[in-house]
Amino acid sequence: MSTAVHVNTHAHAVTHVSTGLIRSLRQIIKESGLDPAKMTNQWPTLENGVEVWLTSRHLRSLVLEIHDPSRRQGDDLVGRFDFTINYGYYPDADGELWLDPDTVYYTVRKAGAFPSLCDYRIVADNEPGRPDVPGWSTTSLRSTAGFTRHEVGTAIGGGSLGAGLSYYTWTGS
Repeated sequence: MSTAVHVNTHAHAVTHVSTGLIRSLRQIIKESGLDPAKMTNQWPTLENGVEVWLTSRHLRSLVLEIHDPSRRQGDDLVGRFDFTINYGYYPDADGELWLDPDTVYYTVRKAGAFPSLCDYRIVADNEPGRPDVPGWSTTSLRSTAGFTRHEVGTAIGGGSLGAGLSYYTWTGS
């Protein structure tokens, strides 16, 4: 006689990755010299949306756009950080949950400083058909024309879920 045990770690991975994403965004905001109070006030809404869309597998990426409000809209992006979700990160995962805050720390250093007058917003890029979540609305991402995307690598892992981190730097004229 043999016994088989199957543990569904997806729910645990979703909670871990969701929490890790929000905490990592807060780390980027604080270390970039931006005001974390705005994000703190939105924390429950952010957590709820990210968790719902990770569970339904609609979340493609979580994006932090940093913009200069003194510039003309459409020309106001000064920096961006993307956490890109990989639902097949480690398909045979054993349930290991991890977060690498050093990756986030060094990414902020590589991206450089932002003027203190800058503002930010967090945008969830979702697959079509995503469930609606209270407090979230539709929007478009700002143009990254003139910016170069730099891939850093995976910053958060949880079972088969992974979140890769990248940042954008201005290279245009």
